[in-house]
Amino acid sequence: MKKVVVLLILCLWALPNFADASAVKAVKITETTPVFNDKQKVAVFQKGTTHTAIKESDRFYHTVIGNEEVKFSKIRAVAVNSEPQNLKGSHPVRLKTVKAAQILDKPALKAKAIGSMQPNTVLYAQRQKGNYFPIMIGGATGYIHKNEVQIDTGIPVLMYHDIVHKKTDQNVSKLEVAKFQEQMDYLKRNHWTTITPTDLELWVQKKKTLPKKSVLITFDDGYESTILLAYPILKKHGFQATSFIITSRVNRPGMVKEEDLIRTQDVYSYQNHTHMFHLFNTKSNLSYLQSESQEAIYLDILQANQSIEEILGDGSRVTAHAYPYGKRGPQAVRALMASGITSAYTIDEGNVFQGDSLYSLNRQRVHSGMSLKDFADRLEGK
Repeated sequence: MKKVVVLLILCLWALPNFADASAVKAVKITETTPVFNDKQKVAVFQKGTTHTAIKESDRFYHTVIGNEEVKFSKIRAVAVNSEPQNLKGSHPVRLKTVKAAQILDKPALKAKAIGSMQPNTVLYAQRQKGNYFPIMIGGATGYIHKNEVQIDTGIPVLMYHDIVHKKTDQNVSKLEVAKFQEQMDYLKRNHWTTITPTDLELWVQKKKTLPKKSVLITFDDGYESTILLAYPILKKHGFQATSFIITSRVNRPGMVKEEDLIRTQDVYSYQNHTHMFHLFNTKSNLSYLQSESQEAIYLDILQANQSIEEILGDGSRVTAHAYPYGKRGPQAVRALMASGITSAYTIDEGNVFQGDSLYSLNRQRVHSGMSLKDFADRLEGK
C-alpha cells in the first residue's frame, strides 16, 4: 500500500493540473487507436500496448506523452490488473515531428513500434541518446529516431554560481575560471548574443524579436567571484549577464559589496534571489518559498527589491527573481507578482520557449564536469 501511495504522490507532483489520483490505473489497448490533445490528433497507440491512465471520463482515458495530457477512446482499451507506471520524467528537449514518427520500444532499428506521432506535433523528450530521443509515453519510455524530428531550440538561460581558480572539493556550484573563459570564448566565436531578463520576458510574450543565437547568462547568490573573475571576461567580450543576489549577504566576506554592484552595471543586471528567505525550514524540510505565508514571502521579496534599487539608484527597477533551490509554492508566485516581479527562474533543465509561463522559466545548469561539447549541446537544447 505504501508503494502505491508514493507512486500516486509522484504522479500528482509531476502533473499538478490533473485529476484525482484515485483514478490512476493501467489500461491495455485492444485495438489500434488515435490519441488526441484538446485540439487535434497527435499520436496513435498500437494494439496490445499498456499505458497508465491518469483519469477517465465517460468516453476517454487520459494519459501523458512527454509532458502533455492526451486522451484516447475507452472503447479501444480495457483496465488490466497491472500496477500503473510512474509518469514523472525529465523533458528538457522540445521536438517537432517532421513526418509521422514511429515510437519504438527500444533504441534500435528493428525495435517494435508501440505507437506513432502525427506530423508537425510538438513534444518533449529527454536528451538525445545515440540516434534516439527517449520520450515518456503513457508511463513507459519510448524512442523516436532523430531523423523523424527536429529540435525546437528556444533560448538557453545559463546558470552559474561561484567561479574559482581551482576546485578543491566536489561542490557542483563551483566552476573553474579556465572553463568559464573557454565557454565565453565559444559564445563569442560562434556569434551568440547575450540578452537581459527584460529581453527574454518580452520575447516569451511574443512582444519582441531576438537574434536566433540569443543567450541569457545568470549567476546565483552574489559571490565575489562574479566581480573578481567573471566580470573581466564578460566585459572583454562585450557580454551582458544577470546576477541574482541574496541581499542580506551583500558586504559579507566572499560576497559582492555595494560598490561592486554600482560599478559593474555595464555588464550585470542585478536581480532578486530573496533577502533572508534563501533557507530551508528545518521542521518541514521545505524551502521558505514553499513553507512560509504569502505575506511573509512578499515582505522578504520586497525588501530585496528595495535594497538593490537603493544601492543602484538612477530609477533602477528589479523585475526578475531566481527561486532558491528552484523551489516555490503557489503563495510564492502570488507574492512575487504583488512585489513587482514579472519573471522568475527555476533550476529545471531545458531552454525557454515563447508561450512559457513567466514564473517557471527553465535554465541550463553549467558545472565543471561538462565538456565544451556538452556546453554547446545545452545551448542548442540537446
